[in-house]
Amino acid sequence: MIIHVRGDVIELSGSLRENYWPALKSAVSLQLKRYPNGIVIDGHGLTDIDETGARTFLEASDYIEAQRARVVVARLPEHILEQIRQIPGARSQLPLAATVEEARESLAVGAGEAAIEIHRRLAILVPLVGDWAKALEYAVPQARARRTEIHLLYVLEVPRALPLGVPLPDKERQARETLAEAERRLKRTGLTIRKLTVRSRTSIEGITKFVSETEPELLLAAYPKSHFERGHELYSVISAFFQETKSDVAIFCTGAPESGEGPCQPALLVPMIGAWEEAVEFAATQAAAEKAEIHLLYVLQVPRTQPLDVALPDEEQNAQATLSGAEKIVRRHGLTVRRHIQRSRTLFDGIAKFAVRTKPKLLLLSYFREDMIDENSRYGEIITLCNEAPCDVALIFTRHLSSPAD
Repeated sequence: MIIHVRGDVIELSGSLRENYWPALKSAVSLQLKRYPNGIVIDGHGLTDIDETGARTFLEASDYIEAQRARVVVARLPEHILEQIRQIPGARSQLPLAATVEEARESLAVGAGEAAIEIHRRLAILVPLVGDWAKALEYAVPQARARRTEIHLLYVLEVPRALPLGVPLPDKERQARETLAEAERRLKRTGLTIRKLTVRSRTSIEGITKFVSETEPELLLAAYPKSHFERGHELYSVISAFFQETKSDVAIFCTGAPESGEGPCQPALLVPMIGAWEEAVEFAATQAAAEKAEIHLLYVLQVPRTQPLDVALPDEEQNAQATLSGAEKIVRRHGLTVRRHIQRSRTLFDGIAKFAVRTKPKLLLLSYFREDMIDENSRYGEIITLCNEAPCDVALIFTRHLSSPAD
């Protein structure tokens, strides 16, 4: 067999009757250094092959899989493919393309900066999943306030029966078009935008792995509420994002139930629960961009054994003190703030009833990550609130203020 290097293409020709992988690996390694976005192995010149020669491609597929190498094999003759198919594992894991052009297009979709380079930049990562257009709207004020870039991530889902690097022209075209549309929406923001693509078996798996490798300042994603109608899907998203990554996370559940009660008010509602200071700061950034008020809500929980209007001096004093602390944060941003106390039997029922009555534009809940790990029962209440609130709901998970990582 003859190996001929032509730019980003390694051409193979002649008879393949021994394992040529050691020689081919040297050429592949060298060319990947010159073309980090990927190279093509063009096998159209191969004339014949036997079982020993076919092992060249078995070892090539093992290398590509283990190294996550950006290599695609193109134009293998059918009789060559037939022999390779007889080697277990070789054909199933070998990323194949019909033409060199198709291989290049596939490599171009995933081309981008290495994770180590992305890691050096402060960024808000927005995965292009779910209601990503709404996610971009929420990401822009946060990026401006934090002076960070926005990184757009498209997860190209590859069926488990196929190798991760296999060209998927239709999906790759969709990736390019979606990334271009997202970039267009952000064109006039003045922010630095970077477009990134990863291949993975599922979107959640791809997002969490990328976030774990790059550690953006904030992972911000949005999903329509209809996506979470069965409840467990929201649980899966939340647990994957905040348990398997170190970054702060903001998940927006978007869309309001069908109702004839009129539009939402230009106000952002922040209940005094969990990491409410973080929620207030997040809300202040959004409110400043949208010229909205911030409504602070303290739910005063009254035991069922007592009437709702019973005097609870200690709890009422704590409510006023907490609201005063939150108000100071809002005032620093020069925003209009309103304080509310809602009496209710349970915390989440009080929040839901207040939101239904006042119809804010956005409801924000924030929790320290450590406080959620052993509180699985809270997920059900959060999911119910997300579905019942007549507005978008933001779930923010942040590192504890006392964490050594801060």
